[in-house]
Amino acid sequence: MTILLNTIFILFIGIWFVRFFVEMDVPEKYRVSRFFQNTTDYKGEGLTKKDVLRILFLAFLIRVLIYFASVLIYLVQSDFLSHAAAFSWNDFFNLWNKSDAQHYLDLAEKGYVNCTEVTEWSGREEHLFLVFFPLYPWFIRFFHFFVNSYAVAAFAVSIISFCVGCVFFYGAVKEEYGASIAEKSLTLLLLYPFSFFFGGIMTESLFFCLISAGFFYIRRHKWLIVGLIGLLASLCRIQGVILFGVGIIEFLISSQPIRMIEEGQFKGFLKHFFTETVWLFLIPIGNLVYLELNYQITGNAFQFTVYQENHWYHTATWFTNCVAEIMRYISGQVSDTTLLIWYPELILFVVAAALLLYSLRTQPLKYSAYLLVYTLINYSVTFLISGGRYMLNALPLFFFTAALLNKHKLLYPLLCFASALLYGIYFTAFLMGGAIY
Repeated sequence: MTILLNTIFILFIGIWFVRFFVEMDVPEKYRVSRFFQNTTDYKGEGLTKKDVLRILFLAFLIRVLIYFASVLIYLVQSDFLSHAAAFSWNDFFNLWNKSDAQHYLDLAEKGYVNCTEVTEWSGREEHLFLVFFPLYPWFIRFFHFFVNSYAVAAFAVSIISFCVGCVFFYGAVKEEYGASIAEKSLTLLLLYPFSFFFGGIMTESLFFCLISAGFFYIRRHKWLIVGLIGLLASLCRIQGVILFGVGIIEFLISSQPIRMIEEGQFKGFLKHFFTETVWLFLIPIGNLVYLELNYQITGNAFQFTVYQENHWYHTATWFTNCVAEIMRYISGQVSDTTLLIWYPELILFVVAAALLLYSLRTQPLKYSAYLLVYTLINYSVTFLISGGRYMLNALPLFFFTAALLNKHKLLYPLLCFASALLYGIYFTAFLMGGAIY
């Protein structure tokens, strides 16, 4: 299995780069084969004010309905009559205060320096929560100036980010693919079995908003805006830095430097790069700020990796080792973690791999590059227990699937039905304290 996966990976990289050079307008005599040329021609459409208002309203309505559903599920699972009248804000908060939620609230309230725990492996207090990137708790602290509750502030950040993110997501896909695929992409995203995390006290919604906005403005070549958004994205999660690569790919394909060099316009290309695209180099600053935060508090810029390994059992590894580990867990005794964690992670990996292969001749290279690197980062750790949640922001999954099924009148609704069914199962398990992280 390892040899097969590595072989497919190497072949994918090779074919991707061949097509990349073709799309940079390499001279015909150097082109390997027409096989490597894009076989599709999507007709993008502009985002309208009506679209913005409609998506904002629908996103907010969906968020409210999901919160209402969480209360209803809780009441159905308990003694409905005795709990309904006494149901309070604290009960609602506790429904969503799962996984890492409390850690983000503590960071927002106390700061990194004051958030410590005594660990068994060191025997002393450690700043364990340096593993969490700072942007989300900083936003919570900012919103706390307007509301007298860190929990309410956190929900506000997630709700606003989700609604705005849906607009940017829809806009990016519509301008690239057209309205039909944009509608289907957003529907698939909302029905993704783990998309309820968008409403939780976690980074999902904020990161979704930033990546979607990054895609939107990369498409429009607004490089300064992309740089600023990317900086925030890389302050939100390590994967945010991938926007740098997405931007560079779009710039090189659109500017066609090989043709410009052949025509003696190399200086013009450099001028364009250093006056416009240079803003993309703002993006890695977010990651550097995070490393500096680690250094200032512990004296080690990479202290977060120590905590990940010793407390969360995450060590960096090649993706094939992660997949092999998941398969070992599946082959063992069946348990709730098998059904809630390992099977979804394996299925998602297979789906992502299949869509990447499909994308080689049919989808924009910048999105296949994002999906590849994002998936590799997620599946390059040991003891991956949050893969379903992490892949929520593998955004090209949704518009690649929508593009593939756009003309299939039967498969698309069947997928929507299956996703909605799994959504209900996993959402209920999450609310009831199941092994969903």
